[in-house]
Amino acid sequence: MPGKTDKIPTILLTGFLGAGKTTLLNRLIEHYESTRTVLLINEFGKIGIDGELLVAGNYEKIELNKGSLFCICVRTDFIAEVEKIADEIQPELLIIEATGLADTTEMEKMLALPTLIDKIQLQACICLVDCQNFYKIKDNLKAPASQVRSADLVLINKIDLVTEEQVENTIDAVREMSPAVPILKTKYAEFPLEALADINRAAPVETGSPGEGRPDLLKSLTLEAHGSFDQHNWEQFESLVKPIAMRLKGFIEIDSRMFHIDATAEQWELRPAENVPASKNRLVLIGQDFDEEKIQSAFLRLLK
Repeated sequence: MPGKTDKIPTILLTGFLGAGKTTLLNRLIEHYESTRTVLLINEFGKIGIDGELLVAGNYEKIELNKGSLFCICVRTDFIAEVEKIADEIQPELLIIEATGLADTTEMEKMLALPTLIDKIQLQACICLVDCQNFYKIKDNLKAPASQVRSADLVLINKIDLVTEEQVENTIDAVREMSPAVPILKTKYAEFPLEALADINRAAPVETGSPGEGRPDLLKSLTLEAHGSFDQHNWEQFESLVKPIAMRLKGFIEIDSRMFHIDATAEQWELRPAENVPASKNRLVLIGQDFDEEKIQSAFLRLLK
């Protein structure tokens, strides 16, 4: 995909919480293995989790873990980081993974600022849509619709986990938001990555300062502590957070073995973290309304 240009070709990955962005990012790393790449990863939480799940490759990784990318709380840091990447690192490709809560309405305004418009060329914006969750959240949160409307390509992902009717309902919902956007149905975010070369995104027009782009009103709680759960205590903690978790991800120790937890409201996965060194338990919980002190207390009490 990177072409002959003085500007840095850039791919933006968007998609709501748990849609499969990190899975796709790993595919892009392998696809562009001969390209000197910078990954700019934003997570809605105080610690980074996704960065530890990336495959090895020819890239430099930069993480912003303060809040929703493109919202006012981290916008200044984002702009400064992109300027630094362009001026000091000068990669052949920039891939930006935005948090699932990112409202991308203001994205082009930021990349079209006078300090960036001659340095960055946004070539493709790819949005992942989770078949299990999208139809339920689309009317209650603004981020999913913003991400779809900004996309050059929408991947209807996790089609293997739902019925064909649910897949078609999800496609209909996406079509209502963006009637002409190309759509692919995928499992594990698999599609011919050569298709990215056919995307011809219009160059942004220099505009004034971006607006605030405030994110949806969701809460993030970071949990960190040493110790190990036994199976019973972990099940107790699960029963506490499952009803309120829109997203739960991280690494936890159960019976002296490290596991990777990757959960959404509809899917709960716990698998051995074979390539992650033993360390303290680290979780990021995202939801709309929950008692932070109650969850923090239970987390510490159930660890041994």
